[in-house]
Amino acid sequence: MDSFLFSLIIISVTGVVGAFIKGSKKDRCLRIFQSRKCHLYLSNSEIIWGKMYITSNAIELQFTDIHKKTFNDIDYNKVNYILYKTEFVEIEKIVSFVNCDDINNIKSESRELELKKLLNPNFFVKFLRKIVIFFNIVKDAIFDIAGNVMSKSKISSSNKDKILGSFKDNSLNDFSGESHQPVWEKYIGKNVIVEQVLNETKTEYIGVLKEYSANYILIYDTNFKNKDIIQSADIIFPRNNTRIRHAVELVNI
Repeated sequence: MDSFLFSLIIISVTGVVGAFIKGSKKDRCLRIFQSRKCHLYLSNSEIIWGKMYITSNAIELQFTDIHKKTFNDIDYNKVNYILYKTEFVEIEKIVSFVNCDDINNIKSESRELELKKLLNPNFFVKFLRKIVIFFNIVKDAIFDIAGNVMSKSKISSSNKDKILGSFKDNSLNDFSGESHQPVWEKYIGKNVIVEQVLNETKTEYIGVLKEYSANYILIYDTNFKNKDIIQSADIIFPRNNTRIRHAVELVNI
């Protein structure tokens, strides 16, 4: 079989499977906040809070209090807020406070257990993560090989870019491949400092690195200022304005 045709078949299958998964897959950082009470901070300084539900193309916050709206002298109560995927660029951060009065004991205990497992992962958790990373690297290698084969084919440069671009858009890159950061892997479950730059102002947060994806970084057990009160929180940061800058260790005095 012609090498170009073989590569085309491989990336075609990958693209079809990826497109199916992409239609139902939820970002692995966002889905951790599924059903949790969260505060959504947007770039226009708006803050929306409620119980968070994730779909593949939207974030829904179901309000837990009254949001009255009057239309034509008739009163209504808004029950939710929907942020669509095309609007995700407006997200500054998503904050879930962990020691609030409105978090019930079951949720709190579940989250504490999750944090303990994060700090002390067992062998199977580590092994499963290595398998996922391995397949992500293999997938990226397939695209590199396909690109090299196409570069030697008779297809015009513009058509080559269109073909590869189409397959990559429908592949799993949004969820894994390009998101993989080898330097971050060894700090999963460790204390790190993340830097977020907004309007040329840098803010640092210290917390436990829980997870990261192509678009987000999730930090557990950090301190966040809420109405002049410092509270413990789990926070999702967009990767387009946030970096993991340091690993840190507690100093016993």
